[in-house]
Amino acid sequence: MLKKIENYLSKNEIEILSQYWKLNKKNMKPCPQSIGSIKKYKDILSDSILLVKKPLLESIVGEPLLATYSYSRMYFNGTELLKHNDRPSCEITVTVNIYADKDWKIFFIPAGSNKKPLGLMTKPGEALLYEGRKYDHWREKYEGQECMQIFLHYVRENGPYKSFYESEKAKIGD
Repeated sequence: MLKKIENYLSKNEIEILSQYWKLNKKNMKPCPQSIGSIKKYKDILSDSILLVKKPLLESIVGEPLLATYSYSRMYFNGTELLKHNDRPSCEITVTVNIYADKDWKIFFIPAGSNKKPLGLMTKPGEALLYEGRKYDHWREKYEGQECMQIFLHYVRENGPYKSFYESEKAKIGD
């Protein structure tokens, strides 16, 4: 499943989150998955979005979800996201564009396949929902100056990765 969600965030939510992340930049740490970018694991505001948006995502997926964790990353000129697929606690992932000064595609390909990749783009406030275990995904080098994305991770309540909810749920809001 790959699904673009337009208007995932309201204008007010975009304003609040943009300002928050610009102010929070000094509290972020280097990201080992995307050299040159910075990240925050389990941020309190991103965790709040993780929980508040869950009913909307359940209506799109068509089944109950369990929120596992949030991850927030700020990219800079020349940073990229290497090709990977997600760990089990990221069965369902939503990547949310908070702000960017240049359009930037994320590429998807079924895990382990040699098919032609699908490149998708989001504007601030839009999101992409995808199955992180089923798709390899990556981003080429960012050509703008700064881009802020948050990642919201879930597992299906009745799915094969439900046990990963138990290991992550106590950390929400830490």
